[in-house]
Amino acid sequence: MNLLVVLEAVVSETSVSRAARRLHLSQPALSHALARLREAFGDAILVRNGRVMEATPRALAALPEVRSLLTQVGRLFSHGGRFDPATVERSIHIGASDYSAAAVLSRIATQIRSQAPSMRLRVFHAGRVDAPGMLRSGQLDLAFGVFNNLTGDLGTAPLRDEPYLCGVARDLKLRRAMTEREYLDADHLNVLVQGDTLGLIDEALAQRGLARRIVLTVPHFAVAPSLLAGTPMVLTAPAGLLRSEAVKPFVKTFKPPVELPPFRTQMAWSLRRQEDEGLRWLRECIVKKMRSSTTADV
Repeated sequence: MNLLVVLEAVVSETSVSRAARRLHLSQPALSHALARLREAFGDAILVRNGRVMEATPRALAALPEVRSLLTQVGRLFSHGGRFDPATVERSIHIGASDYSAAAVLSRIATQIRSQAPSMRLRVFHAGRVDAPGMLRSGQLDLAFGVFNNLTGDLGTAPLRDEPYLCGVARDLKLRRAMTEREYLDADHLNVLVQGDTLGLIDEALAQRGLARRIVLTVPHFAVAPSLLAGTPMVLTAPAGLLRSEAVKPFVKTFKPPVELPPFRTQMAWSLRRQEDEGLRWLRECIVKKMRSSTTADV
């Protein structure tokens, strides 16, 4: 059992030193345990790739089962066999874009710190392309984002719908909202969390036989509005981003002149982890908090 604890920590952290700190062990003690684990498991567990360490495919494949076993054992020895957020100690790995992470975690961080003070949340930059696979492998416990076509082994819960807005530099001499033709012919700044062939906006346009001219693509929502200054570019983004107090002073907004579906933030998880009481508690907290919020306060 001790080796399973080491396996979970080492694969989750992909670092011997971080795993040692998490388990309150010295680095030599953790390295010794890892050597025993490698011998027992018949696998390297961690391998170096350039300047970083990576978990082996076999270790990643075993991670969900190891976490499930540790959860069951923890439940067996916990008082009354019930999950208690006040005493649980564990790390939760979440995949999200910068915008989705801010939109969700800003609403639940205080509650988590208050009710589960030893639950640690770690966010990884992930989008709709790689997040599903990372959930299946156990690299992620939860993911926030727009997930329209998930397979039946993953569960989802809607968190928030919001409209898109268009934004241009406030000093751009735009006397009226753009027509559809002007919008499509304009230079566009695009946010693509990953290297999708098409993002959600361009998929919606393509379904109508339309296309826009993208001249700059960035992977993070937060940086995009600041890149509009001094350019004629148009940024089409979730309303919450362009209505934020940090953005409003230098960005002028208008409704898109083309019909677009809402920006739908969802939470996804692996159904193999459905009965994990800690994750179930966290999911319920998130859903309840997000449903009590509205897009008006973003």
